[in-house]
Amino acid sequence: MSPPVLAIRDLSVAYRSRRGRLAALRHVDIEVAANRIVGIVGESGCGKSTLIAAVLGLLAPNAEVMSGTVGFEGRNLLAATPAELRAVRGPRIATIFQDPMTALNPVLSIATQMIDIQYRSDEGATAKRARAIAMLTRVGIPDAAQRIDDYAHRFSGGMRQRIVIGMALLMRPALLIADEPTTALDVTLEAQIVHLLREMRGEIAGSILFVSHNLGLIAELCDEVVVMYAGEVVERAPVRALFHAPQHPYTRLLLACDPARVAEGTFPLPTIPGGLPDLAALPQGCVFRARCPDARAECATPPPLRNIGAGHVARCVRAGDG
Repeated sequence: MSPPVLAIRDLSVAYRSRRGRLAALRHVDIEVAANRIVGIVGESGCGKSTLIAAVLGLLAPNAEVMSGTVGFEGRNLLAATPAELRAVRGPRIATIFQDPMTALNPVLSIATQMIDIQYRSDEGATAKRARAIAMLTRVGIPDAAQRIDDYAHRFSGGMRQRIVIGMALLMRPALLIADEPTTALDVTLEAQIVHLLREMRGEIAGSILFVSHNLGLIAELCDEVVVMYAGEVVERAPVRALFHAPQHPYTRLLLACDPARVAEGTFPLPTIPGGLPDLAALPQGCVFRARCPDARAECATPPPLRNIGAGHVARCVRAGDG
């Protein structure tokens, strides 16, 4: 088997604060294989954004990497110099950010922005413009040859997100990180973006790390799913196994809160009682114990990551018990 495109091993990241260190990520292990889509789900505050920032080398000044490596194409990105990271970002790792309304520069035309991001290419401006027009056409922008000279405010939210996706894929990266790329879009555009990402994944032969709160999108798009809670990976599985046989109580509760799974009209909608633990004073044992309906005495000890089989693991003492 070929090595994974992205291999995160034992990654722990903390933020320095007046209250002490906030343990944002703890011993995280994630792999993204070649030509695969891996989804990451979890509540806000579970560490998804910190994980992306660590991969891209964009952690905040008060962040500190406590342990681990971020392996990408044979190198540890955590040990890379700023120049080496700049050489990787864009051509090899591209990112689609969450808000298409603010991702584009409002005072530069789309043509200028799409040509500028090709600054590493030795081609001339004419060739770069032709490549940009071809990509805009590919992502569904009508009359791309005329509209490429427009500014961002002339496009709808869905079109802006398509442009951002086109810009991210323009250099044919080995890894595309999509950070909740459909949050600002309606359900119709969401479906179009999912279809587009799946098609483009096949065309560029690249991998995607897809971060979302939308479980329906994860089920539709991803090959594997990583569930994060309070800075830990609590479950990792192929998408079908996770949705049909979740092993961690947090995963089961997340799925139960999905409105698409609510068979009859109900008020209020299902929720998970309680909130995330204090990252500056983490509880002993399982971090989900205070909210878990199945908590028991042995949960006072940190649970191991148990292997369920066929790429399915869960951090729970009851995982695999049926």
